[in-house]
Amino acid sequence: MNNMLIFIPQLLHTKRSGYLLGKVIYDTRNDLKKFYVITLREVTSVDLIKSTLDVIGYYSNVDDANEEIIEYKHPHWIHIVMKPSKTSNQGNKYHLMSIIFNNKKMNLSAIRTIMILYDQQVLYETELFESEAESSNHFHELARLIQNKKDELTIKSRFVCIWETLLTYHMFLYLYPVQSLSKVTERLLPILKYSSLGLHIYDWLENIKWMLAMVIQNKNFKLKTGNYALAIMIDIALGIFVLQLLQYYIKESPSQLLLNNAEKVVETLKDLINWLMGVPAGLKLNHALNNTMGKFFLYHIQLWWTFLIFSKPLLDLAFEILLLFGRLGFTFQISIVADLLALVSFHTYCIYVYAARLFNIQLRGITALFRLFLGKKKNPLRERVDSCQYQTDQLFVGTLLFTILLFLMPTTWIYYIVFTLLRLMAIAFGGFLTRLKFYLQVMPVYTFWKWLLRSYSICSIVDIRLHPCCTKELTILSMTMVVAPWKFTWKKCIPDTIICHPLIEWCTILNSIIWGHLLYPL
Repeated sequence: MNNMLIFIPQLLHTKRSGYLLGKVIYDTRNDLKKFYVITLREVTSVDLIKSTLDVIGYYSNVDDANEEIIEYKHPHWIHIVMKPSKTSNQGNKYHLMSIIFNNKKMNLSAIRTIMILYDQQVLYETELFESEAESSNHFHELARLIQNKKDELTIKSRFVCIWETLLTYHMFLYLYPVQSLSKVTERLLPILKYSSLGLHIYDWLENIKWMLAMVIQNKNFKLKTGNYALAIMIDIALGIFVLQLLQYYIKESPSQLLLNNAEKVVETLKDLINWLMGVPAGLKLNHALNNTMGKFFLYHIQLWWTFLIFSKPLLDLAFEILLLFGRLGFTFQISIVADLLALVSFHTYCIYVYAARLFNIQLRGITALFRLFLGKKKNPLRERVDSCQYQTDQLFVGTLLFTILLFLMPTTWIYYIVFTLLRLMAIAFGGFLTRLKFYLQVMPVYTFWKWLLRSYSICSIVDIRLHPCCTKELTILSMTMVVAPWKFTWKKCIPDTIICHPLIEWCTILNSIIWGHLLYPL
Protein backbone atom coordinates (compact mmCIF):
# COMPACT_ATOMS: atom_id res chain seq x y z
CA MET A 1 0.00 0.00 0.00
CA ASN A 2 1.30 3.45 -0.94
CA ASN A 3 1.71 6.08 1.78
CA MET A 4 1.00 9.75 1.22
CA LEU A 5 1.29 12.88 3.38
CA ILE A 6 -0.48 16.10 2.46
CA PHE A 7 0.50 19.26 4.35
CA ILE A 8 -1.93 22.16 4.02
CA PRO A 9 -2.20 25.45 5.96
CA GLN A 10 -4.79 25.59 8.71
CA LEU A 11 -6.40 28.69 7.20
CA LEU A 12 -6.89 27.14 3.77
CA HIS A 13 -10.62 26.71 4.41
CA THR A 14 -10.98 30.51 4.57
CA LYS A 15 -9.55 30.98 1.08
CA ARG A 16 -11.40 31.10 -2.22
CA SER A 17 -10.89 28.42 -4.81
CA GLY A 18 -7.58 28.45 -6.58
CA TYR A 19 -4.38 26.64 -7.52
CA LEU A 20 -2.22 25.09 -4.79
CA LEU A 21 1.46 26.06 -4.89
CA GLY A 22 4.18 24.10 -3.16
CA LYS A 23 6.55 21.17 -3.56
CA VAL A 24 6.18 17.43 -4.09
CA ILE A 25 8.89 15.22 -2.59
CA TYR A 26 9.19 11.46 -2.87
CA ASP A 27 10.96 9.65 -0.03
CA THR A 28 12.34 6.51 -1.67
CA ARG A 29 13.60 5.07 1.60
CA ASN A 30 10.15 4.97 3.20
CA ASP A 31 8.15 4.82 -0.07
CA LEU A 32 6.38 8.01 0.99
CA LYS A 33 4.92 10.73 -1.23
CA LYS A 34 4.72 14.18 0.35
CA PHE A 35 2.68 17.09 -0.96
CA TYR A 36 3.71 20.34 0.70
CA VAL A 37 1.04 22.99 0.05
CA ILE A 38 2.64 26.38 0.81
CA THR A 39 0.19 28.91 -0.59
CA LEU A 40 -2.85 29.32 -2.82
CA ARG A 41 -3.30 31.54 -5.86
CA GLU A 42 -6.58 32.40 -7.50
CA VAL A 43 -6.91 31.44 -11.14
CA THR A 44 -4.78 33.87 -13.15
CA SER A 45 -1.96 32.55 -15.26
CA VAL A 46 0.15 35.70 -14.67
CA ASP A 47 0.28 35.08 -10.93
CA LEU A 48 1.36 31.49 -11.46
CA ILE A 49 4.25 32.44 -13.75
CA LYS A 50 5.67 34.88 -11.18
CA SER A 51 5.90 32.25 -8.44
CA THR A 52 8.94 30.03 -8.00
CA LEU A 53 6.81 27.36 -6.36
CA ASP A 54 5.35 24.49 -8.34
CA VAL A 55 1.65 24.16 -9.14
CA ILE A 56 0.73 20.92 -7.38
CA GLY A 57 -3.06 20.96 -7.29
CA TYR A 58 -6.33 22.73 -7.01
CA TYR A 59 -8.55 23.68 -4.07
CA SER A 60 -12.33 24.04 -4.40
CA ASN A 61 -14.25 25.93 -1.75
CA VAL A 62 -17.91 25.07 -1.36
CA ASP A 63 -18.78 28.74 -0.80
CA ASP A 64 -17.61 29.71 -4.29
CA ALA A 65 -20.40 30.16 -6.77
CA ASN A 66 -18.31 29.45 -9.86
CA GLU A 67 -16.21 26.31 -9.98
CA GLU A 68 -13.12 26.38 -12.19
CA ILE A 69 -12.49 23.59 -14.65
CA ILE A 70 -9.59 21.46 -13.48
CA GLU A 71 -7.00 20.57 -16.10
CA TYR A 72 -4.25 18.13 -15.23
CA LYS A 73 -1.26 19.66 -16.96
CA HIS A 74 1.33 18.80 -14.31
CA PRO A 75 3.00 15.48 -13.42
CA HIS A 76 1.97 15.80 -9.75
CA TRP A 77 -1.54 16.93 -8.97
CA ILE A 78 -3.92 16.87 -6.05
CA HIS A 79 -7.52 18.06 -5.91
CA ILE A 80 -8.93 19.03 -2.52
CA VAL A 81 -12.55 20.01 -2.02
CA MET A 82 -14.16 21.63 0.99
CA LYS A 83 -17.65 20.14 1.41
CA PRO A 84 -20.24 20.52 4.14
CA SER A 85 -20.39 17.71 6.67
CA LYS A 86 -23.39 15.44 7.00
CA THR A 87 -23.65 16.37 10.65
CA SER A 88 -24.34 20.03 11.31
CA ASN A 89 -22.11 20.32 14.38
CA GLN A 90 -18.88 19.50 12.50
CA GLY A 91 -19.17 22.17 9.78
CA ASN A 92 -17.26 21.72 6.52
CA LYS A 93 -14.77 18.94 5.86
CA TYR A 94 -11.82 18.41 3.54
CA HIS A 95 -12.34 15.77 0.87
CA LEU A 96 -9.69 14.33 -1.43
CA MET A 97 -11.09 14.05 -4.94
CA SER A 98 -8.12 12.88 -7.02
CA ILE A 99 -4.36 12.40 -6.91
CA ILE A 100 -1.93 12.22 -9.83
CA PHE A 101 1.69 11.22 -9.23
CA ASN A 102 4.23 10.94 -12.06
CA ASN A 103 1.39 11.46 -14.58
CA LYS A 104 -0.46 8.43 -13.17
CA LYS A 105 -3.81 8.71 -11.48
CA MET A 106 -3.73 7.01 -8.10
CA ASN A 107 -6.47 4.80 -6.70
CA LEU A 108 -7.65 6.60 -3.55
CA SER A 109 -8.86 3.40 -1.92
CA ALA A 110 -5.40 1.83 -2.29
CA ILE A 111 -3.53 4.74 -0.74
CA ARG A 112 -3.11 5.37 2.95
CA THR A 113 -3.42 9.17 3.07
CA ILE A 114 -2.78 11.47 6.01
CA MET A 115 -3.61 15.17 5.79
CA ILE A 116 -1.80 17.46 8.24
CA LEU A 117 -3.11 20.95 8.96
CA TYR A 118 -0.10 23.07 9.97
CA ASP A 119 0.23 26.57 11.39
CA GLN A 120 2.03 28.46 8.65
CA GLN A 121 2.58 31.62 10.71
CA VAL A 122 4.54 29.73 13.38
CA LEU A 123 6.76 27.98 10.83
CA TYR A 124 7.26 31.34 9.14
CA GLU A 125 8.42 33.16 12.28
CA THR A 126 10.19 30.41 14.24
CA GLU A 127 13.97 30.68 14.54
CA LEU A 128 14.81 27.82 16.87
CA PHE A 129 13.04 25.08 14.92
CA GLU A 130 15.16 25.41 11.79
CA SER A 131 18.38 25.24 13.79
CA GLU A 132 17.64 21.55 14.44
CA ALA A 133 16.90 20.82 10.78
CA GLU A 134 17.16 17.23 9.62
CA SER A 135 16.54 15.95 6.15
CA SER A 136 14.40 13.03 7.37
CA ASN A 137 11.96 15.17 9.33
CA HIS A 138 8.86 16.23 7.38
CA PHE A 139 8.23 19.34 9.45
CA HIS A 140 11.81 20.52 9.07
CA GLU A 141 11.47 20.17 5.31
CA LEU A 142 8.27 22.17 5.45
CA ALA A 143 9.87 24.83 7.65
CA ARG A 144 12.78 25.19 5.23
CA LEU A 145 10.41 25.60 2.29
CA ILE A 146 8.45 28.31 4.09
CA GLN A 147 11.59 30.07 5.32
CA ASN A 148 13.05 30.10 1.81
CA LYS A 149 9.85 31.53 0.32
CA LYS A 150 9.34 34.36 2.80
CA ASP A 151 9.38 37.02 0.11
CA GLU A 152 6.57 35.30 -1.81
CA LEU A 153 4.40 34.60 1.21
CA THR A 154 4.39 38.12 2.64
CA ILE A 155 3.57 41.49 1.20
CA LYS A 156 5.65 44.12 2.96
CA SER A 157 4.19 47.53 3.62
CA ARG A 158 5.95 50.69 2.54
CA PHE A 159 6.87 51.47 6.14
CA VAL A 160 8.55 48.05 6.57
CA CYS A 161 10.50 48.50 3.33
CA ILE A 162 11.71 51.95 4.41
CA TRP A 163 12.67 50.60 7.84
CA GLU A 164 14.67 47.71 6.36
CA THR A 165 16.46 50.04 3.93
CA LEU A 166 17.39 52.56 6.64
CA LEU A 167 18.50 49.80 9.00
CA THR A 168 20.68 48.17 6.33
CA TYR A 169 22.42 51.42 5.40
CA HIS A 170 22.84 52.29 9.06
CA MET A 171 24.51 48.93 9.76
CA PHE A 172 26.76 49.36 6.72
CA LEU A 173 27.85 52.71 8.16
CA TYR A 174 29.18 50.95 11.28
CA LEU A 175 30.43 47.79 9.57
CA TYR A 176 33.35 49.30 7.63
CA PRO A 177 35.10 51.02 10.58
CA VAL A 178 34.54 47.92 12.74
CA GLN A 179 36.12 45.74 10.05
CA SER A 180 39.12 48.07 9.87
CA LEU A 181 39.61 48.01 13.64
CA SER A 182 39.18 44.23 13.64
CA LYS A 183 41.97 43.81 11.09
CA VAL A 184 44.27 45.97 13.24
CA THR A 185 43.56 43.96 16.40
CA GLU A 186 44.02 40.72 14.48
CA ARG A 187 47.54 41.78 13.48
CA LEU A 188 48.27 42.79 17.08
CA LEU A 189 46.80 39.57 18.47
CA PRO A 190 50.25 37.99 19.24
CA ILE A 191 50.72 40.90 21.70
CA LEU A 192 47.11 41.35 22.82
CA LYS A 193 46.73 37.70 23.81
CA TYR A 194 48.80 38.32 26.95
CA SER A 195 46.26 40.84 28.21
CA SER A 196 42.68 40.13 29.26
CA LEU A 197 41.65 43.58 28.02
CA GLY A 198 43.40 43.05 24.68
CA LEU A 199 41.64 39.73 24.09
CA HIS A 200 38.31 41.25 25.09
CA ILE A 201 38.75 44.12 22.61
CA TYR A 202 39.49 41.64 19.83
CA ASP A 203 36.52 39.41 20.74
CA TRP A 204 34.21 42.44 21.15
CA LEU A 205 35.03 43.71 17.66
CA GLU A 206 34.48 40.23 16.21
CA ASN A 207 31.10 40.00 17.93
CA ILE A 208 30.07 43.46 16.71
CA LYS A 209 31.16 42.57 13.17
CA TRP A 210 29.12 39.36 13.29
CA MET A 211 26.04 41.19 14.60
CA LEU A 212 26.20 43.89 11.91
CA ALA A 213 26.68 41.31 9.15
CA MET A 214 23.71 39.24 10.37
CA VAL A 215 21.44 42.30 10.62
CA ILE A 216 22.40 43.31 7.08
CA GLN A 217 21.77 39.79 5.81
CA ASN A 218 18.38 39.40 7.53
CA LYS A 219 17.40 43.09 7.17
CA ASN A 220 16.18 42.97 10.74
CA PHE A 221 17.13 41.93 14.27
CA LYS A 222 16.64 38.23 14.97
CA LEU A 223 16.79 36.46 18.33
CA LYS A 224 20.57 36.21 18.49
CA THR A 225 21.34 39.66 17.11
CA GLY A 226 18.56 41.36 19.08
CA ASN A 227 19.63 39.69 22.29
CA TYR A 228 23.28 40.65 21.78
CA ALA A 229 22.44 44.24 20.78
CA LEU A 230 20.36 44.73 23.93
CA ALA A 231 23.10 43.09 26.02
CA ILE A 232 25.63 45.60 24.63
CA MET A 233 23.35 48.52 25.50
CA ILE A 234 22.89 47.26 29.06
CA ASP A 235 26.63 46.58 29.35
CA ILE A 236 27.52 50.14 28.28
CA ALA A 237 24.89 51.69 30.57
CA LEU A 238 26.07 49.56 33.52
CA GLY A 239 29.72 50.42 32.77
CA ILE A 240 29.05 54.18 32.73
CA PHE A 241 27.06 53.92 35.97
CA VAL A 242 29.80 51.94 37.78
CA LEU A 243 32.52 54.30 36.51
CA GLN A 244 30.62 57.39 37.69
CA LEU A 245 30.01 55.71 41.03
CA LEU A 246 33.70 54.91 41.51
CA GLN A 247 34.79 58.41 40.52
CA TYR A 248 32.30 59.89 42.98
CA TYR A 249 33.40 57.84 46.00
CA ILE A 250 37.13 57.46 45.21
CA LYS A 251 38.95 60.80 45.09
CA GLU A 252 42.44 59.28 45.00
CA SER A 253 44.23 58.74 41.69
CA PRO A 254 43.93 55.16 40.35
CA SER A 255 47.71 54.64 40.12
CA GLN A 256 48.26 55.72 43.72
CA LEU A 257 45.39 53.51 44.85
CA LEU A 258 46.97 50.58 43.01
CA LEU A 259 50.36 51.20 44.61
CA ASN A 260 48.82 51.47 48.08
CA ASN A 261 47.07 48.11 47.70
CA ALA A 262 50.17 46.58 46.08
CA GLU A 263 52.22 47.75 49.08
CA LYS A 264 49.82 46.01 51.45
CA VAL A 265 50.17 42.82 49.40
CA VAL A 266 53.98 43.11 49.45
CA GLU A 267 54.10 43.64 53.22
CA THR A 268 51.75 40.71 53.80
CA LEU A 269 53.88 38.44 51.63
CA LYS A 270 57.04 39.52 53.42
CA ASP A 271 55.49 38.72 56.80
CA LEU A 272 54.31 35.37 55.44
CA ILE A 273 57.76 34.41 54.14
CA ASN A 274 59.45 35.57 57.37
CA TRP A 275 57.02 33.34 59.25
CA LEU A 276 57.86 30.42 56.97
CA MET A 277 61.59 31.03 57.48
CA GLY A 278 61.10 30.51 61.22
CA VAL A 279 59.23 27.57 62.71
CA PRO A 280 55.84 27.62 60.94
CA ALA A 281 53.16 25.85 63.01
CA GLY A 282 55.93 24.24 65.08
CA LEU A 283 57.43 22.37 62.11
CA LYS A 284 61.19 21.88 62.15
CA LEU A 285 62.35 22.55 58.59
CA ASN A 286 65.77 22.31 56.98
CA HIS A 287 67.44 25.55 58.03
CA ALA A 288 69.79 25.96 55.04
CA LEU A 289 67.18 25.29 52.36
CA ASN A 290 64.53 27.27 54.22
CA ASN A 291 66.80 30.29 54.61
CA THR A 292 67.90 30.14 50.95
CA MET A 293 64.37 29.88 49.57
CA GLY A 294 63.06 32.60 51.89
CA LYS A 295 65.75 35.11 50.92
CA PHE A 296 65.35 34.25 47.25
CA PHE A 297 61.61 34.91 47.38
CA LEU A 298 62.04 38.12 49.42
CA TYR A 299 64.46 39.39 46.78
CA HIS A 300 61.87 38.84 44.03
CA ILE A 301 59.18 40.61 46.04
CA GLN A 302 61.42 43.61 46.65
CA LEU A 303 62.45 43.66 42.98
CA TRP A 304 58.83 43.72 41.84
CA TRP A 305 57.91 46.45 44.31
CA THR A 306 60.80 48.59 43.05
CA PHE A 307 59.58 48.11 39.49
CA LEU A 308 56.07 49.29 40.43
CA ILE A 309 57.42 52.44 42.12
CA PHE A 310 59.58 53.42 39.15
CA SER A 311 56.72 52.74 36.71
CA LYS A 312 54.26 55.05 38.52
CA PRO A 313 54.39 57.78 35.79
CA LEU A 314 53.60 55.15 33.19
CA LEU A 315 50.78 53.85 35.35
CA ASP A 316 49.20 57.32 35.41
CA LEU A 317 49.16 57.39 31.60
CA ALA A 318 47.96 53.80 31.41
CA PHE A 319 45.02 54.49 33.72
CA GLU A 320 43.93 57.44 31.60
CA ILE A 321 43.73 55.08 28.61
CA LEU A 322 42.04 52.36 30.66
CA LEU A 323 39.32 54.80 31.77
CA LEU A 324 38.49 55.44 28.12
CA PHE A 325 38.03 51.70 27.54
CA GLY A 326 36.04 51.43 30.77
CA ARG A 327 33.35 53.66 29.30
CA LEU A 328 32.69 51.05 26.59
CA GLY A 329 31.02 48.73 29.06
CA PHE A 330 31.17 46.88 32.34
CA THR A 331 32.78 43.87 30.62
CA PHE A 332 35.73 46.09 29.69
CA GLN A 333 36.04 47.10 33.34
CA ILE A 334 36.06 43.41 34.33
CA SER A 335 38.91 42.79 31.86
CA ILE A 336 40.82 45.76 33.31
CA VAL A 337 40.36 44.39 36.85
CA ALA A 338 41.66 40.98 35.66
CA ASP A 339 44.79 42.63 34.21
CA LEU A 340 45.34 44.66 37.40
CA LEU A 341 44.97 41.48 39.45
CA ALA A 342 47.63 39.80 37.30
CA LEU A 343 49.88 42.85 37.63
CA VAL A 344 49.62 43.09 41.42
CA SER A 345 50.05 39.32 41.95
CA PHE A 346 52.78 38.76 39.35
CA HIS A 347 55.49 38.28 42.00
CA THR A 348 53.26 35.77 43.80
CA TYR A 349 52.87 33.85 40.54
CA CYS A 350 56.66 33.79 40.05
CA ILE A 351 57.19 32.42 43.56
CA TYR A 352 54.50 29.79 42.91
CA VAL A 353 56.25 28.72 39.68
CA TYR A 354 59.59 28.37 41.48
CA ALA A 355 58.05 26.36 44.32
CA ALA A 356 56.00 24.16 41.96
CA ARG A 357 58.98 23.38 39.73
CA LEU A 358 61.19 22.54 42.69
CA PHE A 359 58.48 20.38 44.25
CA ASN A 360 57.88 18.58 40.95
CA ILE A 361 61.60 17.89 40.44
CA GLN A 362 61.97 16.54 43.97
CA LEU A 363 58.83 14.42 43.71
CA ARG A 364 59.87 12.91 40.38
CA GLY A 365 63.35 12.31 41.78
CA ILE A 366 62.02 10.52 44.87
CA THR A 367 59.64 8.45 42.71
CA ALA A 368 62.44 7.44 40.33
CA LEU A 369 64.87 6.60 43.15
CA PHE A 370 62.20 4.60 44.98
CA ARG A 371 62.10 2.20 42.01
CA LEU A 372 65.77 1.55 42.69
CA PHE A 373 64.89 -0.37 45.90
CA LEU A 374 62.40 -2.45 43.89
CA GLY A 375 64.95 -3.27 41.19
CA LYS A 376 63.03 -1.42 38.50
CA LYS A 377 63.47 1.59 36.25
CA LYS A 378 61.26 3.52 33.86
CA ASN A 379 61.70 2.95 30.14
CA PRO A 380 60.73 6.26 28.45
CA LEU A 381 60.92 4.78 24.95
CA ARG A 382 58.23 2.17 25.60
CA GLU A 383 56.54 4.17 28.38
CA ARG A 384 56.66 1.36 30.89
CA VAL A 385 58.59 0.23 33.98
CA ASP A 386 61.13 -2.56 33.35
CA SER A 387 63.18 -4.69 35.74
CA CYS A 388 66.84 -3.73 36.17
CA GLN A 389 69.90 -5.05 37.97
CA TYR A 390 71.80 -2.31 39.85
CA GLN A 391 75.40 -2.41 41.00
CA THR A 392 76.47 -1.73 44.58
CA ASP A 393 77.82 1.78 43.91
CA GLN A 394 74.61 2.67 42.06
CA LEU A 395 72.56 1.49 45.00
CA PHE A 396 74.72 3.52 47.40
CA VAL A 397 74.46 6.75 45.40
CA GLY A 398 70.77 6.22 44.80
CA THR A 399 70.11 5.62 48.50
CA LEU A 400 72.08 8.76 49.41
CA LEU A 401 70.18 10.94 46.91
CA PHE A 402 66.85 9.46 47.98
CA THR A 403 67.58 10.28 51.63
CA ILE A 404 68.60 13.86 50.81
CA LEU A 405 65.55 14.55 48.67
CA LEU A 406 63.20 12.90 51.18
CA PHE A 407 64.43 15.03 54.11
CA LEU A 408 64.37 18.23 52.04
CA MET A 409 60.83 17.54 50.83
CA PRO A 410 58.96 18.95 53.91
CA THR A 411 60.63 22.36 53.49
CA THR A 412 59.76 22.52 49.78
CA TRP A 413 56.30 21.14 50.46
CA ILE A 414 55.46 23.91 52.95
CA TYR A 415 56.35 26.67 50.47
CA TYR A 416 54.56 24.83 47.68
CA ILE A 417 51.33 24.38 49.66
CA VAL A 418 51.21 28.01 50.82
CA PHE A 419 51.77 29.56 47.40
CA THR A 420 49.57 26.97 45.67
CA LEU A 421 46.71 28.12 47.91
CA LEU A 422 47.42 31.72 46.91
CA ARG A 423 47.50 30.66 43.26
CA LEU A 424 44.18 28.84 43.64
CA MET A 425 42.60 31.97 45.15
CA ALA A 426 43.85 34.10 42.24
CA ILE A 427 42.65 31.52 39.67
CA ALA A 428 39.24 31.25 41.35
CA PHE A 429 38.76 35.02 41.32
CA GLY A 430 39.96 35.23 37.71
CA GLY A 431 37.57 32.42 36.72
CA PHE A 432 34.72 34.25 38.40
CA LEU A 433 35.54 37.42 36.43
CA THR A 434 35.72 35.43 33.17
CA ARG A 435 32.33 33.82 33.71
CA LEU A 436 30.78 37.10 34.85
CA LYS A 437 32.00 38.72 31.64
CA PHE A 438 30.57 35.83 29.58
CA TYR A 439 27.12 36.06 31.18
CA LEU A 440 27.04 39.82 30.72
CA GLN A 441 27.78 39.37 27.01
CA VAL A 442 24.95 36.87 26.55
CA MET A 443 22.53 38.53 28.95
CA PRO A 444 19.17 37.03 27.85
CA VAL A 445 16.95 40.07 28.45
CA TYR A 446 15.54 40.23 24.92
CA THR A 447 15.22 36.45 24.70
CA PHE A 448 13.51 36.20 28.07
CA TRP A 449 11.00 38.87 27.05
CA LYS A 450 10.18 36.92 23.89
CA TRP A 451 9.94 33.67 25.87
CA LEU A 452 7.70 35.28 28.47
CA LEU A 453 5.31 36.54 25.78
CA ARG A 454 5.32 33.09 24.08
CA SER A 455 6.48 34.53 20.78
CA TYR A 456 6.33 32.38 17.65
CA SER A 457 10.04 32.98 17.09
CA ILE A 458 11.05 30.71 20.00
CA CYS A 459 8.77 27.77 19.17
CA SER A 460 10.67 24.54 18.55
CA ILE A 461 8.49 21.60 19.67
CA VAL A 462 5.89 20.08 17.34
CA ASP A 463 2.56 19.05 18.89
CA ILE A 464 0.37 16.79 16.70
CA ARG A 465 -3.21 15.94 17.59
CA LEU A 466 -6.04 14.11 15.86
CA HIS A 467 -8.44 16.46 14.12
CA PRO A 468 -12.16 15.91 14.87
CA CYS A 469 -13.03 15.93 11.14
CA CYS A 470 -11.38 12.58 10.38
CA THR A 471 -13.04 10.09 8.06
CA LYS A 472 -12.44 6.46 7.22
CA GLU A 473 -10.86 7.39 3.89
CA LEU A 474 -8.79 10.33 5.14
CA THR A 475 -6.93 10.80 8.43
CA ILE A 476 -6.60 14.46 9.38
CA LEU A 477 -4.07 15.67 11.97
CA SER A 478 -3.68 19.14 13.44
CA MET A 479 -0.14 20.42 13.97
CA THR A 480 0.82 23.22 16.39
CA MET A 481 4.14 24.31 17.87
CA VAL A 482 5.04 24.78 21.52
CA VAL A 483 7.49 27.26 23.03
CA ALA A 484 10.91 25.73 23.70
CA PRO A 485 12.16 25.25 27.30
CA TRP A 486 14.00 28.24 28.73
CA LYS A 487 17.38 26.49 29.01
CA PHE A 488 17.28 25.39 25.37
CA THR A 489 16.11 28.85 24.26
CA TRP A 490 18.93 30.66 26.03
CA LYS A 491 21.55 28.22 24.75
CA LYS A 492 20.41 28.67 21.14
CA CYS A 493 20.43 32.47 21.42
CA ILE A 494 24.14 32.80 22.28
CA PRO A 495 25.97 34.58 19.42
CA ASP A 496 27.92 32.35 17.06
CA THR A 497 31.21 34.15 17.78
CA ILE A 498 31.02 33.71 21.57
CA ILE A 499 32.40 30.40 22.80
CA CYS A 500 31.01 29.02 26.05
CA HIS A 501 33.62 28.57 28.74
CA PRO A 502 34.59 24.91 29.30
CA LEU A 503 33.58 23.02 32.42
CA ILE A 504 36.02 22.98 35.33
CA GLU A 505 38.04 19.74 35.30
CA TRP A 506 38.42 19.12 39.01
CA CYS A 507 40.32 15.84 38.51
CA THR A 508 42.91 17.57 36.32
CA ILE A 509 43.33 20.36 38.88
CA LEU A 510 43.74 17.86 41.73
CA ASN A 511 46.25 15.82 39.72
CA SER A 512 48.24 18.98 38.92
CA ILE A 513 48.36 19.93 42.61
CA ILE A 514 49.53 16.48 43.68
CA TRP A 515 52.33 16.26 41.10
CA GLY A 516 53.39 19.90 41.14
CA HIS A 517 52.22 20.80 37.64
CA LEU A 518 51.42 24.44 36.94
CA LEU A 519 47.83 25.59 37.35
CA TYR A 520 46.46 27.71 34.52
CA PRO A 521 43.50 30.12 34.50
CA LEU A 522 40.02 28.61 34.34
